[in-house]
Amino acid sequence: MGIRQLNGTYIPAEDRIVLRVSTDAGEEFRFWLTRPVTTQLLGSIRTLAARSTAQKFPPQVAQTVTEFEQQALQQQTRLDDEFVPGATFPLGEMPALVIKQGLTQVEGGVSLDLGLPNGANVNLRFAQQLCQQVGVLLDRLQQNAHWLIAPAAAAETPPAESGDIKHIH
Repeated sequence: MGIRQLNGTYIPAEDRIVLRVSTDAGEEFRFWLTRPVTTQLLGSIRTLAARSTAQKFPPQVAQTVTEFEQQALQQQTRLDDEFVPGATFPLGEMPALVIKQGLTQVEGGVSLDLGLPNGANVNLRFAQQLCQQVGVLLDRLQQNAHWLIAPAAAAETPPAESGDIKHIH
């Protein structure tokens, strides 16, 4: 089962983002992302991208390359496709509150764990580029929300050790 589309909407009355994930199997998962969780997730996405770049380039070049890649990704990411909702809702139609997140690099992409209040964990796996596009989506939504989360360019490159509806299709 692969991810078909992602959708995000900032809901001012809740001061949260609703993240909707539809799958190739016709399922839809809905999550509430709070400002702290969004901040952590954006930081994790940026750190993974910076580490990936740091493995390919010398430290003095890696920061510049990371910034260039982020700018290119922001320009290339389409956020205006119509979202195709799922037919079934494994977690229910109401969004599930995410209280913690964990993002790790795995072979062929990334693994995102979303921790829910009842102790359940939802795992999403996707390609590195889609992970970066999720970062673009969340960054634009947090800007619309005026959450003032530090921009991608402010993220540090690690050492070279080893309100609108937005969509990603």
